[in-house]
Amino acid sequence: MDDLATYLLDIIQNSISANSSWIHLSIEIHDDLKIAIKDNGKGMTDEVLKKATSPFFTTRTTRTVGLGLSFLKMLCEETNGTFAIDSKENFGTNLYMTLDYLHPDIPPIGNLGELIYTLTIHQDVDEFIFDFHYKNYNYHYACSEMKAMFKETLTTYSIMQALIEFINQEIHIDEVNHEIFRRFKATKR
Repeated sequence: MDDLATYLLDIIQNSISANSSWIHLSIEIHDDLKIAIKDNGKGMTDEVLKKATSPFFTTRTTRTVGLGLSFLKMLCEETNGTFAIDSKENFGTNLYMTLDYLHPDIPPIGNLGELIYTLTIHQDVDEFIFDFHYKNYNYHYACSEMKAMFKETLTTYSIMQALIEFINQEIHIDEVNHEIFRRFKATKR
């Protein structure tokens, strides 16, 4: 996958498939990159949880491999980070990751505004919460608030473009990417 936002969308699809009525994504950037994804979906049995990060296991009937969690776990390990998942059947799943965002193998963050917009208009997502913390910037987003505000116009092109741009501006994504690149270059000297 090309960027972290694409990885996250792939993983959040698991929450959607698990019939979650709410999904919470939080990202914190300080000395490392911390990501948490929580949902209230159907969760996993202990047996499924033990196999969940194997690339040769999936609960989907349309294919025989499940690469999403295994790729994400591998990315965390390759970037000197951590990966943990806990789940309880009928109560949901929590995924916790840390990554060293100065590591040469970390993909770019990508367009988080597009990720958030995509989940906001997804027909199977009732509530999607996004929290972002970077330096002194804190941003909180709830898709239910956007749905109430924009109603049927939420899916128009002009609203889509404005919302994506607004989110990326609020989380200072250009500054974040520039800072990561600058710090990475400084560690290479």
